[in-house]
Amino acid sequence: MAEARRKVRRTTSKKTPRPLSVAPRRKSSSRKVTPLSEDRLIRTLQQRLLDTVSSSEEEGRSPIGLSAVFVQWFWQLTKVDAIAIYVRDEQTRDMTCLAEAGRDDASAAAEWRKVLTRAEKQAHVVSGPLHAFRLHRIGRMEGLVMLQTGSSQRLTARKLLTVLRAIEPWLAVALDHAQLTVKYAVKILRIQHMEQVSDLLNSSLAEEEKLRRALDAAIRLVEAEAGALFLGADDGTLKLYAVSGERTGALTALQSSIAANVHRTGQPVLITHGPQDARLVSQQGWQAAIPVASLVSVPVRAGVQAVGILEVVNRRTGKPFSHWDVLELASLSNQFGLAIENFRRGATG
Repeated sequence: MAEARRKVRRTTSKKTPRPLSVAPRRKSSSRKVTPLSEDRLIRTLQQRLLDTVSSSEEEGRSPIGLSAVFVQWFWQLTKVDAIAIYVRDEQTRDMTCLAEAGRDDASAAAEWRKVLTRAEKQAHVVSGPLHAFRLHRIGRMEGLVMLQTGSSQRLTARKLLTVLRAIEPWLAVALDHAQLTVKYAVKILRIQHMEQVSDLLNSSLAEEEKLRRALDAAIRLVEAEAGALFLGADDGTLKLYAVSGERTGALTALQSSIAANVHRTGQPVLITHGPQDARLVSQQGWQAAIPVASLVSVPVRAGVQAVGILEVVNRRTGKPFSHWDVLELASLSNQFGLAIENFRRGATG
């Protein structure tokens, strides 16, 4: 299971609401927190979630930021041994820890991992001091709350579970809202990148400069480490036209068997697990310079004629490319095709 968690000691950034910046994990807050009743604790946590979701701070409106706020407040108010929030990644399908608070080693314990695995199939799992609750699914969001009780907590285990059951629907809605906010922000950014590619390809720049800058914009669009544009030669082979991105300084020549196959078949290729894919050969093509974890290769067409290939490798976040990335690059490739066709007409005119 992927681990991309936010620890309590890392939640005290300048963007975190003021009460959260007063202490690292396992140290008492400078504010003395008076033990609350169940009802008051529920109302307090509900209000914190509302305040965070409606905040203008970007971090607080992300799933990680929201989770960090919640687990820290819950831990400060209850003094449980540990609490963590997990959400399933939509692409990798791994249950990823967004934030945790309490004991540093709690989530690494073998029993914790066993309970977490069981909780992915059951709504509520109990194993001694460990409790796991499945968050109600809203839209496509799936998640869990893991709780470890202990001797220093301010409420009994029964009361803590009552609080969690009451607050869980609020947390699920808030996380779903945060996920949608991030998705919309990413979509807007991608639209801007696509518009940038279109503007470049229709600009008054020299044709070679157009294509090179448009390749850079396409790489940024899908957050790739590197990308290449191949053009078809008269003999049907592919030749590298431009390569750009991180760690490509030594690539003066590049041959891609994936790109050659896409050029021959006209069908795009998506590779999501490069190390296990037999089509990627060690020390050949991209692999000679960059270990390929994920790859997208799409045909570039001018009308019905295939004129080249647009290929990108490795998302900078470490996640694999998706079918959505394939669709967006395929859309851009049509604009590349028109620019290449105009370039060739001008050269022969």
